[in-house]
Amino acid sequence: MTVLAVIQTVFVGFTALVGAFANGGDVWQRLLLVFLHPMAAVGLLLLVTRPRLAAKAILALVAVLTANVIADLVVALMISRGSVRGDWELALAFSVVPAIGIVYALALLRKARRPAG
Repeated sequence: MTVLAVIQTVFVGFTALVGAFANGGDVWQRLLLVFLHPMAAVGLLLLVTRPRLAAKAILALVAVLTANVIADLVVALMISRGSVRGDWELALAFSVVPAIGIVYALALLRKARRPAG
């Protein structure tokens, strides 16, 4: 999971840099590329480097990762329908690691709530 989190962070970081200066796209697409994707990637890094986070922190990160996945799926759908230009496959690619991160975070949460013994 750590390797995926690092790869996602690098991928998202470069894309955010390019997306911030590229022509095209509306404000919502730019917010997704420059704000939500990096926030989710950093949250995922936090999950893998600090697996003993408080339950509230894990749930907050699950919410960010879920928002990331939903936003990417909506963008992929919009692209596939032709209402937005772009490659729908790329939008889906942005959602794969955060979706895995949701499962990982929920496993951490379940483990944290399990009684000792």
